[in-house]
Amino acid sequence: MNFIVKKTIKDPNSLEIEKIPQYLYITYRVLWEHASEKRIATELEVIDKEFLKRVRTFSWDKALIHKDEKERLSILAAIPSFMIDHLHPVMSIDFLRRNFAIMNGLQNEIEITVRVNKLSIKLSSTDIPQQIKDNFKKNKIGYRKDIDIPELFWIPLSQKKRVIKSSFYQDGNLIFQDKASAAVVQILSPQKEDKVCDMCAAPGIKTSLLAQYMNNEGFILAGEFLTPRTKMMRSLLNYLKVLNVHIINTDSIIFPIRFQNYFDYVLLDAPCTGSGTFLTNPELKWRQNESFLHQNVVLQKKLLESALNLLKPNGILVYSTCSFYPEEGELQILNFIDQLEPLDLPKWFSPSYKIENKLIKGTGRLYPSVHHTQGFFIGKFKKKG
Repeated sequence: MNFIVKKTIKDPNSLEIEKIPQYLYITYRVLWEHASEKRIATELEVIDKEFLKRVRTFSWDKALIHKDEKERLSILAAIPSFMIDHLHPVMSIDFLRRNFAIMNGLQNEIEITVRVNKLSIKLSSTDIPQQIKDNFKKNKIGYRKDIDIPELFWIPLSQKKRVIKSSFYQDGNLIFQDKASAAVVQILSPQKEDKVCDMCAAPGIKTSLLAQYMNNEGFILAGEFLTPRTKMMRSLLNYLKVLNVHIINTDSIIFPIRFQNYFDYVLLDAPCTGSGTFLTNPELKWRQNESFLHQNVVLQKKLLESALNLLKPNGILVYSTCSFYPEEGELQILNFIDQLEPLDLPKWFSPSYKIENKLIKGTGRLYPSVHHTQGFFIGKFKKKG
């Protein structure tokens, strides 16, 4: 809409800041909702009739006639050109377009995933409990089981409110979790007797699934830097009846424990640009730039150094980011590849990007257009002895 306004107004250099909201409103009402001039006039105290007349004749074909393919995609998908330029070497324009269309919510029927919380009720590992099926049928909620992660099933986004109102959700038996997020934990798969460190744990949804796989036994240390998010995590884990997690409000770069080489498993779902999460976090589009990427890359490298110090020799590390950028995935792993032994990932994952024409073993990616998840990089490794 900003592009349309600048193309439609007579002199963009004289655009008055206080008028921009009016122009954006008129643009949306005319081009997206086909409102009449009379209707718009009743909604606004003051109306720029000349702009209203001009915006009705706006043509994408004319506006984009001299734009190249990347510029067209940036404007039509409302994606920063920085991101497209940065990803084009590893993703084709067509593949970018398909992923952006899903992240912008432009497909006909979006589905989301709900996880069954086995810590709250006795559940069969092979099927959704009959009582949940009956409840969904009663509330006219369509669902299908996920073929890769037994704890997940899919529902239409349009029916999310019905799930939230259901007694099973209210009692903590169900929780919304993206399939990529659940896959990170499934790949780690700790056992009942293990010691696990979840380094950047809040809001705690992955942590609760770790506890579920461990049947509330063993030991999980969950760290979080921000105090409000730490409190949020404590509340969520109590609600989900998690018993084996010890929460610590800390900087995970300098983890305040006495021993190195202590944990059997370390999960580092690192802070990142969120460039794979625009469907749920569209505001992150406006943070995609070189400075924001660099800030996250520096932080991730320090966290990976800390993770390797915490992990036992032959212990298992899973590193993930909800990012499309190779700097936050493949290139980050290459900094530590001499200390890591790659482990197999599920076959339903897509390969990660090739770096210097080579795939990095132990790494993979999930894409909105392929897996109907958030965009994720995931790597699984054993720490060399």
